[in-house]
Amino acid sequence: MGENREVVSLLYLHGVGNGDPRDAWRRALDNALQDAGYPGLDEVEVIAPKYPDVLRTVDGDKTIKIPPVTTPRLSAADQRDVRRRVERATAELESILGEPVPASPVGVTDSLAPIVLRVLRQAHNYVTKPGIRARTLRMVLDELPEEGEIVIVGHSLGSIIAIDLLRRLPPKLTVTGLVTIGSPAAHPNLHEDSDRLEMKLPVDHVGWWVNVWSNGDAVTGLRGIWRHFPWALDLQVGLGLDHRTTTYLRAKPVATAIGRGLFGSLTKELAIVEGTPDVALNSLEVRLALWLAYAQFLRDHLKGATQERFGAALRVVQHEVLERLIENYRTDGVRIPQQLLDLRVSPTGLIPEGPSDRDLPRPKPLTQLSKEEAVLALVALATANPVRPYEIDVPDDVRRQAFHDLTVWMGLGGGLGENLHIAMQSASKAVYPVDQWKLWVGIGIGAAVLVAGPIGLALAAPAGLAGGAAIIGALSAFGPGGMVGGLVTAGAITTTGAGTIAATLVSSSSTAEDVEVTVIQLLTAAILRSREGLEQDLGVWLAMSEIQRQTGREVARLAAYSDEKAPGVEALRRKARAAERAMAYMVKNRLVEGLTDEEPKGEEPFEE
Repeated sequence: MGENREVVSLLYLHGVGNGDPRDAWRRALDNALQDAGYPGLDEVEVIAPKYPDVLRTVDGDKTIKIPPVTTPRLSAADQRDVRRRVERATAELESILGEPVPASPVGVTDSLAPIVLRVLRQAHNYVTKPGIRARTLRMVLDELPEEGEIVIVGHSLGSIIAIDLLRRLPPKLTVTGLVTIGSPAAHPNLHEDSDRLEMKLPVDHVGWWVNVWSNGDAVTGLRGIWRHFPWALDLQVGLGLDHRTTTYLRAKPVATAIGRGLFGSLTKELAIVEGTPDVALNSLEVRLALWLAYAQFLRDHLKGATQERFGAALRVVQHEVLERLIENYRTDGVRIPQQLLDLRVSPTGLIPEGPSDRDLPRPKPLTQLSKEEAVLALVALATANPVRPYEIDVPDDVRRQAFHDLTVWMGLGGGLGENLHIAMQSASKAVYPVDQWKLWVGIGIGAAVLVAGPIGLALAAPAGLAGGAAIIGALSAFGPGGMVGGLVTAGAITTTGAGTIAATLVSSSSTAEDVEVTVIQLLTAAILRSREGLEQDLGVWLAMSEIQRQTGREVARLAAYSDEKAPGVEALRRKARAAERAMAYMVKNRLVEGLTDEEPKGEEPFEE
């Protein structure tokens, strides 16, 4: 195993029925653990109390009191820290367990009704009859150690008992992970007139919670438990109509979650990968380094709790982007620069010898880019949210300071960063009738300029994995959706690429905001080139001209029959206005050679 620690104990809580006197659940789990690559249960202390007789009683012994809640009330700051710690662990586990099974009708039949009713009846009795509840909890608590670590597995009604138990455990007993399977906890009648099962926020002594339900298991209500327990990870599997615990325990995601809780990671937190030393970074890798440097400069200038949140979010995104990129490189047989491997981090930050969120590994200074080469890459970064999908407001003065630090780090001088900041503000005010700098930059909705650069690749989040990264064709990923921190390979916009960019933006799949922000990016690049005395790129003008032409044609085509204020037509007009305003600014400020809005002087007839 990748972690050096003692094997923790396992608490198994059964559901309705006879309590599984032959422990068939144990044999099923033992085999499933070994199939998943973990040790079996031979060396694990297993605690499996039997309480079927208690559940069948009318109301149990009313003289036995319900065990008291032992979890302390947390301050807002402590609760925030717990929530982030649990979310980190949950996100890591989610990436290991894989994608849920797509929802599909299995054909629940009336023959299952008796099973469902029996489970729900006993579950309702448990939560509403204090005698049954108190005696069951006491029986379980009497078998638990006073301290140490345990993994709790609860099936069916046992999941309800497990949830109820979480806040009543001995104070020195830590729950490494909770796995609930076939749980009826989503049923509304178990939550009526009582909040005893409600836990909207994670508790301090629980590492993570995975709830696994089958898309044919009617006991679960064919849904997860997120509504009542938002911090639990709901995972859907396809087990047919089966509700048996042995079937659930044989499912690979269930065995993997339990195995990870008992034995830790199958491999080290960061798998050892041999890098290639002294190899220059390619275009994609350079922009990856720029993104990380910019994000870390932003964090450096933030203060207090905002800095802490930003650093924690950056750790998660940095881990996901790098690990996915490295995995893709390994799959494709691409050499991996050692500089890239040196930037890897643990997703949780729980490794004692690992860096803290304030001391994440930084990329080496990049001095190989000229100002001309850096313009579009800087604009793409400056108009993006570097910790996407997390939304953290970054003050304008912090961005300005980060721009300065970034361009100094690149060996291009702090003046370039100052001019970038000025160009961004000027472009924003030119395109929008009012300054909406914070609206579109602060939340990072900007559509990164994706063009056919040297590699034509971008990092974008795959569906279902917030913040992850996969290499895809740049033009096919045009638009803001799923971009990881605005990391792009924005090469020089060429004359041949203008039409493609315009066609993508004019399409109905791109919003007016996509076009406005992209136009702002293009205009920012033109203004920055002007302030730095660099040669203008005619492709910028041609791209905006083509946007205006294509949107104008679409407006004319649709307006002939559509309502005057039809939303689609209005969106097209808004796209056209963005390009028109940017082009007017470029002409007025002489950003395009040979174009001016001045009146001609004298008579200078054209020669034929």
